[in-house]
Amino acid sequence: MSGGTCTVRRLTKRVLLAATVAAVPFAAVAMSAAGSGPPRSIAVSVPADPVSLTPGETAPVPIRVVNPGPSPVAVRVTGQGVNLGDDGHVSFTGEPDPRWDGRTTFPSGVLTVPAQGFLDVSVSVHMPSDISPDLYYVGFLVTPVAQSTGSVVVVNQIGAFFTINVPGPRLRELTADLDVPGFQVGPLYISGLVVGEQVNGMLTTHNVGPSAIEFFGENDATSAPVSGTPSQQRIARSLLPIGRSRSFQVGALPAFPIDLVTMTVTVAYPNETDSATKQIVLTKTMLVISPWLIYCVCAIVGLLVCWRLYRRRARRRAASLPGRFAKARGR
Repeated sequence: MSGGTCTVRRLTKRVLLAATVAAVPFAAVAMSAAGSGPPRSIAVSVPADPVSLTPGETAPVPIRVVNPGPSPVAVRVTGQGVNLGDDGHVSFTGEPDPRWDGRTTFPSGVLTVPAQGFLDVSVSVHMPSDISPDLYYVGFLVTPVAQSTGSVVVVNQIGAFFTINVPGPRLRELTADLDVPGFQVGPLYISGLVVGEQVNGMLTTHNVGPSAIEFFGENDATSAPVSGTPSQQRIARSLLPIGRSRSFQVGALPAFPIDLVTMTVTVAYPNETDSATKQIVLTKTMLVISPWLIYCVCAIVGLLVCWRLYRRRARRRAASLPGRFAKARGR
């Protein structure tokens, strides 16, 4: 490094995002190297629900940049291609999205976010006139501007995206699997048996249609013959891009140390129009045996075996006593 020159290294932080229709907050910390000043942090939020835009429409989409730090932060906002993977994993392409390049106008220049405050800006979106009804994603980066301090500075970028909904009928197809592991000891596997305190399963949904899907669901659990309080586990409304899958942990508790537990998982999503819904219902019944019950049974069986052995030995000793007395008199 030459004298008086500041070398800046920019690190693009890949952010894992939960792609749901709930609010999509993102946060990261832009930390400077040792001795180069205090750490700076920013966060980004986008509209909670998909922004509805029609083909050919031009409209602003608001975003907010938050600075919880004690000093102002200068940032730039630029477009970036985004890849949505399975289970809400998100990565950025490192270059503008060809679909939206020239159709999105981001704030120009350097923006200053006040200390312990926020800055509301907007992204102008120019929709194509021939775009099909579906959900579309516009990614962007918020990058703190490095300040020259005569030392090496590391700057993290914040990645985020917002969702655009083009209204209209569309074909949606969703499949789902419910996997509940059974009991296995070596080569022996019993699919309908769980030895444990509860039933644990995995619900996996797959988008096999030509359109993105927003879905939600619930897991209703009951037990028999000892009937406990029915439980319900909500599956939050989630966004599933085309060709992607998403998994959720589901579970249920038995009402007794040995019980039949039934999980009924329902997944609901819109039909071709949002006015009607489709449902997928998956049911799994498992015999649940508490390990403590097995321990108690093994202990009782062990005690019974010990008692039987003790009684057998006592009878043998009692039967041999007359013979011992006869031998003693003969002497």
